[in-house]
Amino acid sequence: MVRRISAVVLSAAMVLGAAPLVHAADSLPAPSSASSGWSAVSAQSGSAPTPAGVRSQINRLARADALRRSGVLVVDPGTEQTLFDKQASRALIPASTVKILTAAAALEALGPNARLATRTSQQGDTVYLIGGGDATLPRALKTDSLPQGPASLRRLARDTATKLGTRNRIDIVFDDSLFSGRLLGPGWPKGFPAAGVAGPVTALMIDQGRRTPTSRARVNDPSEKAAQVFANLLEKRGVQVNRISRGVAPTGASEVARVESATITEIVKEMLTESDNDVAEALGHLVGKEVLDDGSFAGGAQATTQILTNAGIDTSSMDLVDASGLSGRNKVAPTVMADVLVDVVRGERWSQIVQGLAVAGVTGTLADRFATKATSAGRGVVRAKTGTLTGVGSLAGTVLDEDGRPLVFVVIGNNVRSQAQARDTMDRIASRLAECGCR
Repeated sequence: MVRRISAVVLSAAMVLGAAPLVHAADSLPAPSSASSGWSAVSAQSGSAPTPAGVRSQINRLARADALRRSGVLVVDPGTEQTLFDKQASRALIPASTVKILTAAAALEALGPNARLATRTSQQGDTVYLIGGGDATLPRALKTDSLPQGPASLRRLARDTATKLGTRNRIDIVFDDSLFSGRLLGPGWPKGFPAAGVAGPVTALMIDQGRRTPTSRARVNDPSEKAAQVFANLLEKRGVQVNRISRGVAPTGASEVARVESATITEIVKEMLTESDNDVAEALGHLVGKEVLDDGSFAGGAQATTQILTNAGIDTSSMDLVDASGLSGRNKVAPTVMADVLVDVVRGERWSQIVQGLAVAGVTGTLADRFATKATSAGRGVVRAKTGTLTGVGSLAGTVLDEDGRPLVFVVIGNNVRSQAQARDTMDRIASRLAECGCR
């Protein structure tokens, strides 16, 4: 592993810019822990394992044909010693484990307590619906009838209609200018939206751009869809809408109402646990906007690389094109993932990430894994991010060994022939680490 500087030195471009972030002054409460033995874990817990001990447990699995062209790395965060290294400096297609890097960049650039605002403003008889990059915004919630509650488009429409009163017909202009550039990531198949893999990335959307709240398929223009639904919600409250168009809200328009998302910390946790592609891409675009004033795929990728580099992580083996890992053009070496995770476990930065990683056999994308006799030792003590693309399987995270000492592991396999065999092999590697003291 390449050692990193202890402090993050961010460029002057990191000054908060045009992104509509709301920063809370209060401190973030300590993250809750799933019932997995992870509460109050220290990187120095238990006895330190040895490279020979780890090698004896996982060498055969790490070199199994199931992973084909792969990189495997195990690190002890307590000593920062590399315990196992199989071509870990090799740049590989990482799939959704990229979301670990996106999470780190979002926490750094946007701030753990920031919230994303979706707003309305008014100038004359025109009401502007302004997207803030909140990919978690739903059309409606059961709590919308209450005075206060989570953000939804219906809540925003209610508050807007209340402020407008009995005004005559209005025009609605929807403003999604916070994000720019292409709507689908480089290397994404055009069929992704229809298949429900991910929608076009826009700064204004509801239900992640789905055609209906319960469908998988996405619309071609999520921003326009949100504006149409918003107009219907206003009309139900007696506000007559003349026409709907896309545009940019003038600086002189007066704010009418706003709704705010959960904190970036909570959004990051949900993205990691469920491997949410839409949320990941929105966060990536927001990071690009905040750091480089470029809310695009390219801006997000460049800003994420800059943040990690400024944190002292060697990114020379990394080439990102999106924030979700959906593109086969992404290339990341296991060493990069491990460096981020070591800092997380040591509590040096981005510590919120560990609580977002899925718990083996319990939550998220790992809920139905680690269910065999050979992998049962990892249940509840492995926290990891999964990754799957055609021909790609990956798993990166942390595991408590037999002595309760946390270890960081990264496994990325390319040219994978069988996803089932690759997953089983990766899960067995993590489980072997869990059940051995490896000394």
